[in-house]
Amino acid sequence: METYQNRVINPNEYGSLLFDNKEEIAVKNVIKSRKIFRYSKTEYPYTMQFEKQITDKMNIKYCLGVINGTAGLITALNAINIKPKDRILVSSYTYIATALAVKLVGAIPIPMNIDFNNGIDLDDLDKEIDKGCKAVIVTHLQGRCFDLSKIRDKLRKKGIFLIEDACQGFSAKCNEVYAGTYGDIGIYSFQQFKQISSGEGGAIVTNNKEIYERARNYTDMGAVRDRFPNWDSNTCLFGQNYRINNITSAILYEQMKKLDYMHKKQKNSRKNILKKIEIYKISSILYSKDSNGDTGMNIIFFANDEKKIKDIIENTKNKYNVEVRKMWNGLYFDNKLFKDNKLTDKDLKENSCEKTKNIVSKMLVISIPPILSENEENTIANAIVDLKVNNYIY
Repeated sequence: METYQNRVINPNEYGSLLFDNKEEIAVKNVIKSRKIFRYSKTEYPYTMQFEKQITDKMNIKYCLGVINGTAGLITALNAINIKPKDRILVSSYTYIATALAVKLVGAIPIPMNIDFNNGIDLDDLDKEIDKGCKAVIVTHLQGRCFDLSKIRDKLRKKGIFLIEDACQGFSAKCNEVYAGTYGDIGIYSFQQFKQISSGEGGAIVTNNKEIYERARNYTDMGAVRDRFPNWDSNTCLFGQNYRINNITSAILYEQMKKLDYMHKKQKNSRKNILKKIEIYKISSILYSKDSNGDTGMNIIFFANDEKKIKDIIENTKNKYNVEVRKMWNGLYFDNKLFKDNKLTDKDLKENSCEKTKNIVSKMLVISIPPILSENEENTIANAIVDLKVNNYIY
């Protein structure tokens, strides 16, 4: 069994690595108050405070805490009144939850080729929009925020909703616009491996009051709530119980206070590592369109040969104790479960996102957690140089 002492020096974790007595005190406050429910009258209304932290940080009107990012995606689709058989265009390179949420509301997810500037390939988007769709879900990836202004403008002209799966992009921004705030509704995740973490947890953000109220009702079993829920209003709907609780919010409230420090530490570490390897002129490193706006949580690069990826991962771990990761085992629409259940109607898509497959087949990630020492930064730099010298990367 792996112990904490022999873990890799760059675990794929972020906010949870900075837990200290602040989170502990906040949780104890909730327990001592005996008011864990988010709608309790309490002197420690952490859920409301946490939601305000996000609206203030992201410069957005409404935020709603939920139990996790997947619940947030399902809620978002219901909040914009997506119906069974509606076509929803979805980023092809994303975690399974994005497409699952579409499937679980009875709609049809259509995978779209990715573009590391715009999030979705614009030509692919134009072709599929012409076939008709109710919404587009773009996933912000690995602490980076895509510039969704072109996609947003296209969709607004046609009355199509833009949903942002910003579960991996919380607090990232592009041109001073935060991931999750370009479109009609954005979703964040605070699971173990996210920028700030409470183990599970999520949030929904929007500037649209009607969308916010539908989302709030949906996560409270569809009820309209003042102090107590009721199902007698015209705005009630059939919903789920996706409410966040006050303990989760207490942790996130304290994590938010550490966010700026986290960004500074990660960006400095990444800057130091890239500085050390710049003389090797590694061209396969993927840079953000707005490198100052991303979180600094990783270095992404490409292997020369897809067949050597297993060797890259094993050799780097054994020699340097540095973890190189390949994101997810295949693309969601190629998963056996999805194929067997016909997640996507193949007749609605002319290709299988070959552009995305070609890009991600060689893509690798080195995480940059907010706890690296100078020696650990040097070790990561040496590991990357080793890959270049041995012709694993270009």
